[in-house]
Amino acid sequence: MHGTFRVFLLLVVVFGMLVSGCSSSARMPEVKVEGATITSYSLTDLTLDIILSVDNPYPVGITLQSLSFDIYYRDGDEWKYLSHGEQTGITINPGKNIVRVPATIKNTDLLQSILSFANSREIPLQIRGVIVPELPGGLSPDIPFTRTISLTR
Repeated sequence: MHGTFRVFLLLVVVFGMLVSGCSSSARMPEVKVEGATITSYSLTDLTLDIILSVDNPYPVGITLQSLSFDIYYRDGDEWKYLSHGEQTGITINPGKNIVRVPATIKNTDLLQSILSFANSREIPLQIRGVIVPELPGGLSPDIPFTRTISLTR
């Protein structure tokens, strides 16, 4: 009878875990592009800070192994490559975190994109990237993100 009780207790625990959601997949950090600001410019290049918000759902801090993205501008019906930004080893506290990552644009590329918007005060930019967090259990998934924003000139 003692063995039957143990089997019954084990079944109750396993059933409880299945019903309570313990078998569901782990929550992943979320990243959103919040905007872009011009931080410096010279005769040879322009530097933008791409502003990202990273939401860490865990009660402890995590580290982003890498955060990288490409910036595109719209030329007619297609998006053309403009620049790249990347950072590694970023500490992310629990909850929402604002991260600024610089990206340098060579002026010849920028002038081409600005000339395509000569009659507009806003330049649409598309940010396409991926974060790779170090998660508990040795997980390091690629989490992609894409967003179109406007850079006001």
